[in-house]
Amino acid sequence: MKSIKINTLKTYKKGEILLKQGEIAKYGYLVKKGCLKSYTVDNVGKEHIMQFAPENWMISDLDSFTNQVPSSVSIETIEDCEIFLISKSDFIDIDTFDKEVVVDIANKFRNNLIASNKRILGLLSATSEQRYIDFTETYPTLVQRLPLKLIAAYIGVTPEYLSGIRRKMAKKSEN
Repeated sequence: MKSIKINTLKTYKKGEILLKQGEIAKYGYLVKKGCLKSYTVDNVGKEHIMQFAPENWMISDLDSFTNQVPSSVSIETIEDCEIFLISKSDFIDIDTFDKEVVVDIANKFRNNLIASNKRILGLLSATSEQRYIDFTETYPTLVQRLPLKLIAAYIGVTPEYLSGIRRKMAKKSEN
């Protein structure tokens, strides 16, 4: 049995764009250290954060990666990072790979999909306070690491409004 060759470990500085909206995704990104964000920019130039990928998460535009169509998102480093690049060719003969490796990669992609689905449901039906709680449950390691403006953008509120939510939640937990 072979293991998937994840030989390409690269380091990136904060603020580097790994995939631009409109490009074809050549890689899945497995984060060893640091954090990435995927986002889209609307017609008026507003950035909408779709997802974060801290350590041990995988991220890509799966449609672009799988079907070789233009990406609907950009992916950028938001901290200095060490990232394994996984290309489509790394998956050729996947049936010959160690089961544990395939299961691990599949679990990472599955967790990515679960987080995306929860995010969509939250945007459709949850209050901003519930979306913040969902964020803290999905990304517990990022609550203290990320700037308030990124968390606010992710849950769809202003940083000032998010500060109010956090104050309100802190008062509730004191009582």
